[in-house]
Amino acid sequence: MPRERLKFGPQKYAAMHLLLSRWIRKHAAGVDHRYVTMGGTELLDVVSLNFVDPTLACDAVSYEVLSNRHALALESQSRLRLAGINITTSHANFFRFERADDRPHLFFIDLEGVFAWADYHMRVGDMLAAGTIREGDTLFVTSHLGHNPGWPKVFRTFDGEFRLLNASANSDKRNWYRKAHCSFTLYKALQYADLVDDVAIQPIGTIEYADTSPMGLFGFVLSTGATHFHRFVAAEDAPYYKPRSGTFERARG
Repeated sequence: MPRERLKFGPQKYAAMHLLLSRWIRKHAAGVDHRYVTMGGTELLDVVSLNFVDPTLACDAVSYEVLSNRHALALESQSRLRLAGINITTSHANFFRFERADDRPHLFFIDLEGVFAWADYHMRVGDMLAAGTIREGDTLFVTSHLGHNPGWPKVFRTFDGEFRLLNASANSDKRNWYRKAHCSFTLYKALQYADLVDDVAIQPIGTIEYADTSPMGLFGFVLSTGATHFHRFVAAEDAPYYKPRSGTFERARG
């Protein structure tokens, strides 16, 4: 296999710093977390985390399922360890992560595709059902904002969600899908795990960025309680921020 490094631009890591700052201020100040990531070949998210707070990067683990990418990740691991960053890369599936302690975890599901499709609701649902992801944890998710299987399929697949949101016009449905498809998926994960009434998920906010493709970085915290669909998806305290234009919207709709 060719040894091809993943090349993500600065906008992605600027978005991560913004969301980390908001998360730490509102939810994680002074709390020790373990970082679990899909850090790719360069592990630059770990470097960013170490810059913001070295304790967050301590004992971090990064997952890479592809052999050629994992070999490059090992090279990055060696380089970061020489700089004093204790990172371990694992040649395994992120969604097979086995939890070893009760510290709160920060999980970074760093996708190149769209979180709303494939079987991510089942993968995350299995982790929720097993207690691998649990109350007190945080999820960061990247998802492509420009790809979808066609709007007719989007409208059919999420018809129930759009009805609950009173979104009837196609323009409203497209807007909701772009801003909240990760929330749709996480709610489905709770349903799949039968935990809607046991785990409360609260969105932190969304940062839209574009290096080579339009992407979104979505943040969520988990706590004890219940997740009510409309309050979760339409959360007022979860701004959708576009740094390049300097605009944000308080409401998700």
